[in-house]
Amino acid sequence: MDVIPHLEDLWRYGRVLTGNDSDADDLVQEALARALTMASSYDSSRPLLPWLITIVRNTFLTHSSRAIATRQRLASFADISEQAFPPSQEHSAELANIQRALTRMPAEQAEILHLVGVLGFTYTEAAELLGVPAGTVMSRLSRARAALKHNLEDTDGGTSRPFKIVGGRDANH
Repeated sequence: MDVIPHLEDLWRYGRVLTGNDSDADDLVQEALARALTMASSYDSSRPLLPWLITIVRNTFLTHSSRAIATRQRLASFADISEQAFPPSQEHSAELANIQRALTRMPAEQAEILHLVGVLGFTYTEAAELLGVPAGTVMSRLSRARAALKHNLEDTDGGTSRPFKIVGGRDANH
């Protein structure tokens, strides 16, 4: 599978999708890396360029949907923060309490909270990353949320404001 004759076409297509040269370079590079990992699924009796274009497009769409979810999550967080932004000393104390509560959690629970709540991976994506079923991710996340809430209550004596853990594009809570 020789992709070199198609690099210019792939880059131009990536430029159309991303709107700039640097992002097009990154997109094509990532798409080609994916193509290499999926080379065994390529049917050599068919033209190579459409297959590569599909991979570039799917890579772009994956990044776009993740970026949209991140922007929505950040906008939601900004709205909540603007409504009741605590004094910075109180805010720092709350963050310190959260840090302590996280360090008291089992690693698998802290990991799933980070993947879904911070990085914004879906349950399915997190499951693929961890090599476990999506149901296991949901179960671990539920236990992690409960453990974090319990640890926060223990850390601050239950005096902090209610704390809601959000995250993941397919999480509705």
